[in-house]
Amino acid sequence: MPSPIPQVRASDARRVRDLLRIAIAGRRGLRGLLPREDELMIGYGVPRSSVRAALALLSEEGLLRPGPAAHRIVAEPDYPGRTSVVADPGERPRPLERSGIAAPDVLADWLGIPTGSPCLRVECVARTAGGGVVLETHYVAAPAAADLLTVPDTGPFDRLLAEAQLRPDVIRARSGPVPADPDAATLLGVPAGTPLLGVERTLSGPDGRVLAAGVLRARPGALGHPARDQPESSARTASSESASAAVLSGR
Repeated sequence: MPSPIPQVRASDARRVRDLLRIAIAGRRGLRGLLPREDELMIGYGVPRSSVRAALALLSEEGLLRPGPAAHRIVAEPDYPGRTSVVADPGERPRPLERSGIAAPDVLADWLGIPTGSPCLRVECVARTAGGGVVLETHYVAAPAAADLLTVPDTGPFDRLLAEAQLRPDVIRARSGPVPADPDAATLLGVPAGTPLLGVERTLSGPDGRVLAAGVLRARPGALGHPARDQPESSARTASSESASAAVLSGR
């Protein structure tokens, strides 16, 4: 009897693609090559089919080229902007997941914690203040994760942080165009491959420790805001919808 064909969880492939994209951008100890498939399976806790789907997405984007042993990095993601995306504070997001995971090396480095440390993953689809839609994947390390779990999951992520008394002092973000993977395309209601506004951001507390890191994928038309790179009390929050359009168009 033939063995069953392994099914690819589109959400797994999306998350692995997003984190590997961050690794490629930072070249974190990669020396031009990604780890082998077996290493990625162990590090990310996903089946081979999901790893291969993630690698295929990165290859289609022109960032990787398959090799005999591992995929070679041939280009890096483009982050021309510092635009962030703000969820509509008056509308409840659609929750997708709230679960604990062991942080793979790329995520651990991003959060400033040891590889394999437990962290909380929170995912939702939210309306933005500009009438667009954004897929949000947030990662929160301990002890902030424990505080966040005491708050009902009933509002935008940033509001939940505030309700848990987790108030970021510095927000850093980078942004650029990202083609929609099949999972993001389904959740945002666009064809696969559609250019999305991709945002990667960190929220740090007064002591400099990262409270949360997030990957945001916004449907064109989402309202962008300049990321705050200074204390929140002195940050500007002027809207910049044109900045999002410029990032997506390459201007």
